[in-house]
Amino acid sequence: MYLGVIVNPLARQNRGAPGERIAELRRIVGPCGEVAETASVGDLRAALEKLAPRATHLVCDGGDGSLNWLINETQNCVSDPDLWPTFVPTNGGSVNAVARKARVRGRPEAILRALISAAETDRPPPEVVLDTLTLDGETADGAPFHRLCFGLAAGGVGNRFYEKYYDNHTHGRADVVRVIARSLGDYLTNKVVPGQSGKPNYATSLFAPTQARVVIDGEEVPTRTHRLLHAGAIDLHIGGPFRLFPKASEPGALHFQAGEMRPSKIVVHFPMALTNGTLRGDRLRDVNGKEMTIEAEDEPLAPIIDGERFLGIARLVARAGPHIRVAQVSGR
Repeated sequence: MYLGVIVNPLARQNRGAPGERIAELRRIVGPCGEVAETASVGDLRAALEKLAPRATHLVCDGGDGSLNWLINETQNCVSDPDLWPTFVPTNGGSVNAVARKARVRGRPEAILRALISAAETDRPPPEVVLDTLTLDGETADGAPFHRLCFGLAAGGVGNRFYEKYYDNHTHGRADVVRVIARSLGDYLTNKVVPGQSGKPNYATSLFAPTQARVVIDGEEVPTRTHRLLHAGAIDLHIGGPFRLFPKASEPGALHFQAGEMRPSKIVVHFPMALTNGTLRGDRLRDVNGKEMTIEAEDEPLAPIIDGERFLGIARLVARAGPHIRVAQVSGR
């Protein structure tokens, strides 16, 4: 085993004193690997060009967003997924749903110490294989767009929910509950207070629809107005019991959600949807599928991809991507 530890200085635990943290990680790793600080995509690319041929495990010292960049730049560096190192998320970011899915336990330093112990005894930790989504499309100016990910919130409630979730500083179960409560409270206020519904608040933002033409497995969704517009390759948990993409819990199953639902019905079903992850409606498609095409109307999409927002996307095609090997590490 040889570890490549990629540190994102913008991740939550690194924002205070990143220099001290990097020094600590280097002390932990010792001769079993290398620690690279990557403050930009260019830094990450340069680090991977050095590490990818040697590292058996790439350790992501960040959350889902940092892991997304690590996987995508690994693909740019090594085209054959069979030759990719094993990835290790470390529960170090604002959103750590992939680590939960892979049953990676503990805090970053504890996870890293467990990996070092495995390397010193030449006993690699067990691995789990996770499905991914491949997103291909183009930007509003005609440039090609490509991304690997685990979850996509292309528009609608899920996209805007993440925006409000990130406005909080702690990013945990309480913040999920806080966003839900604030949104429901504003929705009720909009209903009972004349003129309030025209003012910006959590509810008017959360329930604003996304205009797009959506086709799932060759069948067009019967609306161009979408309050749900999501895709997932694996089922994910955010903030404890709140669950996304349950139909993607089985290997090889992609979960697509697209279509229209009245805000009143979303309000009624929203808490349940965040625990079992599903919604029903006449103009809503909540299904397993192989391919979903999204073509923006009126204005470009600003999708959230594994917790990261990308601006100016005109068209996306989501389909099954390569498998990712993730080490199941339990740190103490």
